[in-house]
Amino acid sequence: MVRRQLAVGAAVLGSVAALGIPLGLLWWLIAPRPEVTVVGASETVPLPVSEAMFASEGYFAIIALCAGVASGYGAYLVQYRLPVSRGTDFRMVCLLGLVAGAIAGSLLAWQVGVGLDSRGFAQALAAAEQGDRIEAGLRLRTLGILLVWPFAGVMQYGLFDAVSMWRSDLPHRFRGDAVESEDPQDDGGQESDSGQTVA
Repeated sequence: MVRRQLAVGAAVLGSVAALGIPLGLLWWLIAPRPEVTVVGASETVPLPVSEAMFASEGYFAIIALCAGVASGYGAYLVQYRLPVSRGTDFRMVCLLGLVAGAIAGSLLAWQVGVGLDSRGFAQALAAAEQGDRIEAGLRLRTLGILLVWPFAGVMQYGLFDAVSMWRSDLPHRFRGDAVESEDPQDDGGQESDSGQTVA
């Protein structure tokens, strides 16, 4: 039982974390880049100031929010469907796998987006002269945005789990009640069969 729970938790963690790679690519494709002014060798200042300076972080937050809602619902479905056939409570391992996977996925998405932009920005900076304006690479000035994905995932997961508790349809309990209700029927059937044999 414990091995099954660990395997399910690891599968949720890996699946959610793997989403960070395509989401980082998506962020790199759609996020706007602000312009910066070159003031010296490998030095820039964020001028002119524009909305694009913060827009890239906003795009990351929206992508992370959507990823959290989707992965939270997916993790809930995993723990809801499996106990019907396994008879085991997978809620906690799926939640922990979701949180760890969402944190890893956020870090992956961040590094993929920044990494894809770093080479082009370095080349543009090397070719620019003092006073030139170049397009800055992607970056996150507020690292707290990395928590948007796990927070949204936990909220989504907790919402659906709370509804299940309110409706009293937790899958592992439902499975246990079903097994208990089948046992008396089996005993009765055996008694009737034995009675027919004696007759």
